[in-house]
Amino acid sequence: MNEGIIRTVIFALTLFCFGFLEASFAYRKRVMSRKDRWPSNIGIVFIDTFLVRLVYPMGAVGIAYYCEANNYGIFNWINLSYWPSIILTIIFMDLIIYGQHVLTHKINFLWKLHQVHHSDRDLDFTSALRFHPIEIIFSMMVKTMAISIIGASPKGILVFEIILSSMAIFNHSNLYLPAPLEKIIRYVFVTPQMHIIHHSEEQFESDTNFGFNLSIWDRLFGTYTDKWKSSKVIGQRAFQREADQKLLHLLKQPFL
Repeated sequence: MNEGIIRTVIFALTLFCFGFLEASFAYRKRVMSRKDRWPSNIGIVFIDTFLVRLVYPMGAVGIAYYCEANNYGIFNWINLSYWPSIILTIIFMDLIIYGQHVLTHKINFLWKLHQVHHSDRDLDFTSALRFHPIEIIFSMMVKTMAISIIGASPKGILVFEIILSSMAIFNHSNLYLPAPLEKIIRYVFVTPQMHIIHHSEEQFESDTNFGFNLSIWDRLFGTYTDKWKSSKVIGQRAFQREADQKLLHLLKQPFL
């Protein structure tokens, strides 16, 4: 099966799975109705996908294959064997995305773009799709540079891309996890109860818990927080109207 089809099928199944689970085992009561948020959150991903395919027609996996064929990057230079190259690719790319996420909170222009994601007044599996198209292009540029530098394994990038989308859907979902189970999971992976703190309207909380998959990076670099210290309100104070959640407004928001 074509790798693009594999990713698309897994992505769709993951969306459906967590949509069903959070409807059955909700963690928080909604602030806004689905009909006022979902069309914009889902609509923006179609724009993102179109632009990425337009600007980067090869995709991340295609770029990795190109680097492999032309002997670009560290892993290709040292002839790293099959499984170590896949495992190290996944770990290295996980770290890169963590670092990129930190930058989007520290650099003003990048924050204006990333704030589109943070201005969602609720958090559910559709929030994982809500990124400004320019931020998506920037993210793809970072991934392209990282893949080229390390000579990432194409299979490793395929697995990483699946992990990236699946874990983003999981840790943005409004899914209740029993506290003992959640505590165990977050020793290794980012959970919804860990990530929702990152979406606090209070900056001292939104500047923590940057990881999307492995929780080790936040612990290692001192950006981890284990529990809410504020009133547990998510979103951005400047974008509290229902009109702020419309698709056209999300596209304009960084430039207002």
